[in-house]
Amino acid sequence: MAIKCSKCARTIGRTDNYISCKLCKHNYHISCGGLTPEAYDSLNDLGDLTGWSCNFCKLKAISHSSVNNAVGGSNDVFISVDQLKLVVREIVNSELRPLTSKIDSMDSVIRDLVTQNSFLRDEISKLTKISQQQSQISPNNITPSDINVKATYAATIAKNSQQTIIVKPKDKTQSVHKTKSDIMAKIDPVDSSVLIGKVKNLKEGGVLLGCDDVGRFKQLAKSKKLSSDYDIRDIKTLRPRIRIAGISDWVDESCIIPYLVKQNEYIFNNVDEYKLIKFSPLKKKDKTDSFFAVLEVDIETYKKALNIGHCLIGLDACSIYCGIDVLRCYKCNGYNHSSKNCNSELSCPRCAGKHVVKECTAVNLCCTNCSNLKSNEKFENIAIDHAAWERQNCQAYQLTINKLKFDVFGISI
Repeated sequence: MAIKCSKCARTIGRTDNYISCKLCKHNYHISCGGLTPEAYDSLNDLGDLTGWSCNFCKLKAISHSSVNNAVGGSNDVFISVDQLKLVVREIVNSELRPLTSKIDSMDSVIRDLVTQNSFLRDEISKLTKISQQQSQISPNNITPSDINVKATYAATIAKNSQQTIIVKPKDKTQSVHKTKSDIMAKIDPVDSSVLIGKVKNLKEGGVLLGCDDVGRFKQLAKSKKLSSDYDIRDIKTLRPRIRIAGISDWVDESCIIPYLVKQNEYIFNNVDEYKLIKFSPLKKKDKTDSFFAVLEVDIETYKKALNIGHCLIGLDACSIYCGIDVLRCYKCNGYNHSSKNCNSELSCPRCAGKHVVKECTAVNLCCTNCSNLKSNEKFENIAIDHAAWERQNCQAYQLTINKLKFDVFGISI
């Protein structure tokens, strides 16, 4: 018949040490009886295991003795009460000791679970971001509206591996139809050495052509005297830029792209598409150990990088920002041209007055670009109380950047 512990009610195994109360004859695990392994071994060595009594029997015996001694005098009663306190304290301590041990053990387990839970949450967050990026470029996400969107000037360039060439007539009043007619008369569009694969109409009678060999096209145009009436030039494929901030000074410039590709595969997965344009301290005048990098990337990488917003470079958690910028003229403060090629009137970037900025004494700021934009009813409520160089506050600058993203890169974010 299996022996059970009178305290925990669990079966006492054959190899388990246990002890029996000499009074109530109940059996206890050593720990349930309030004994340490050392105390049990000491009693066993002394041969006093049969003289052991449980705490409840001790309490019962002392209580019975106290009642009997009460007849002998009040001092005996008080002595018995003191003894009773000691026994009760011993019982309470023996009961709490295993509970304290269990609480400590549970506390350790809870700490481990909290750590594991935090780790799992971080992993789930990473996997969720990767899944979102993969789903964005999945064919299942391509809608009919995406397919039917008219390709923009440089989106046409970026989405086609062919080289791109622009043919513009020297006569700016010439029609596109005349330009195409002259090209067809001189060059076969399906010639295997040229193979024109894309065509887009441009202003002033020009056309954009995609062909397999720009050099061969130029040779044919020159030999057939097409170049005498037209300006022919090839253009490079434009790529968007990203700005990465928070890079430590110990990171070597040559390691930036390898770190990005190896540590952030879910964003940067094509090393041949990336070019480091700039690597500089965040603040040139102050001593700093933080640098930023500007990279030229492909459009898909640009979208993924801006959507996630951060990456790892070495041991640095870096932030990713849009690196696309527009040129601002220092004469009129307009965009997309330099002061050397500016035909507009002089305009102060602080107050929009007709003077250079170093002569400005105005108290109130006024952005000349937003002021011009405000004349349009659509933008009549925009703020103009800022300088033209304050990019974060300038809506005219933001609109110009967004237009550049869409027109040149086909990015609508």
